[in-house]
Amino acid sequence: MRHMEEKRKYILDTDIGGDCDDCGALAMLCRRAKEETIDLCGVTVCTSELSGAYTAYAILDWYGLADRVPVARTARDGYKNANYSIPVMEHWLKKHGEQADENKFGDALTLLRRLLADNRDVTLIFIGHQNNMEDLLRSEPDEISSLDGSALVKQSVREVVIMGGNFHNRHILEWNIRCDLPAAAYTAQHCPVPLVYCGFEAGEHVFSGASLADASEDNPVRLAYWYWAGGKQSRRESWDPVTVYYALEPDDPLWQISDDCAVRFEGENTVVLEGKGARYIRYADERKLEGILEDMIRE
Repeated sequence: MRHMEEKRKYILDTDIGGDCDDCGALAMLCRRAKEETIDLCGVTVCTSELSGAYTAYAILDWYGLADRVPVARTARDGYKNANYSIPVMEHWLKKHGEQADENKFGDALTLLRRLLADNRDVTLIFIGHQNNMEDLLRSEPDEISSLDGSALVKQSVREVVIMGGNFHNRHILEWNIRCDLPAAAYTAQHCPVPLVYCGFEAGEHVFSGASLADASEDNPVRLAYWYWAGGKQSRRESWDPVTVYYALEPDDPLWQISDDCAVRFEGENTVVLEGKGARYIRYADERKLEGILEDMIRE
């Protein structure tokens, strides 16, 4: 039985920079970590966009966590999305009198392997595409651990929670899956621990972010929503915050959780098969969930 005082451990992997709801999701984790009810072990960014890593770092810094929660970004080059993260980064740099540093953030795979080698019973949360997860699963033993990636995940991860897929209309490939279909397919087939998918439909009608209207103008989460909406107060569909809320509160009685199954991503389709290893979720009361998320995102 889990000791009552033992804190659950989390690692967040995000494509922060494209959609502002990543920032709301990270804020939720930061708030719980600041309250010392969870241990946020690290944040990895699945894009090569420097401003995305800086935005994650700025949010951690806002919550007083930057000195103890490491940030890293993928070594893969190519995918970049900076709908709001460049001005958020520039705001933070100007406030702290710094220049952007390409070497400030290490390699995501290295950080993931180190954190899993040092911790047990971790929940991994993926709210972007899954290239870092594929790289982790395919990784070979090294100086960090004598275990390969799959064995390291099996040893140290209790569950992987993913924002991805569309379980309402399985013939429409959801954005996070589309961004790196091979990585999503590999994760679905080769992850050695349970997977929980928060599909497109789970956050499509749940809106959050309005509570940031009265937040400080220096709050990077508020800035992200503001710049994402083109310089106006906004709220946004809550795909990523819903995913994080499930990871934080999996025992909430209002979750609607599918039977154990096998999930595959094939072409344009999300395929659900007989088997084990995966589930997908929704929330029964979307308006109640909005209020919960707003309270957690609020400054």
